Amino acid sequence: MFGYCGNLESDVHELYSGLRQACANDPSLQAVAPGCSAHCHGWGYVIQADNGLFHYRTARSIYEDKIVLPKLEGPIRAIFHGRYASNEKLMGHIFSHPFVAADDAKVTFFAHNGGVSVDDLPERKVDSEWAMEQAIAAGDLAKALPKLKEHTRSALNLLVLTIDRKKGNPALLEYFHYFKPKEPGKVEYYTMFEGKMPGGRALISSTMKLSEAKVTSLKDIRPATFDKLISLES
Repeated sequence: MFGYCGNLESDVHELYSGLRQACANDPSLQAVAPGCSAHCHGWGYVIQADNGLFHYRTARSIYEDKIVLPKLEGPIRAIFHGRYASNEKLMGHIFSHPFVAADDAKVTFFAHNGGVSVDDLPERKVDSEWAMEQAIAAGDLAKALPKLKEHTRSALNLLVLTIDRKKGNPALLEYFHYFKPKEPGKVEYYTMFEGKMPGGRALISSTMKLSEAKVTSLKDIRPATFDKLISLES
């Protein structure tokens, strides 16, 4: 997955192309899903720009789905996510990220890589939806993080776009990078990175850093801040 905050439509297109490449061929995925190298169980995005709020989810793989991204104007905040489903029974459009929830104060879009342990999860519901619900119930993500970390089985890599209902309050794009495994392959897979694009900042999954992804405009790449809620606002 990736998150982007900036003002260049071309940055989003380059990151999107890189994610397509990464989802089609992710050798590091085998560390958590032996024998698998593709995120083939759906994808989605949310993009907020001056000319609209665009939310798309599908069960088609990102590298097979032939869609045209919307025209984007002004400041851009975006989350893109390609899905590998650990439980193939939970496949379908409704299980693709980013999920969305709303309350009286805000609208929240939520994407998650990793896994959390949940007792008595309802049938046909994924753990990432439960994680989002904890953030909504707590009032904001920061207050929910201790509980979410306690329940984390593998990783709690989050990208969250929050849009305040109050007129004039800016939207906020944040990330949280956290994982528990110590095995080298899993550490490589779950580590995320932050870098600068010509028009803003981006957070990317590990595979998008590989040369094969061809995200050549991403510079000053460094490991994402670990275990701290970070704003991507440029």
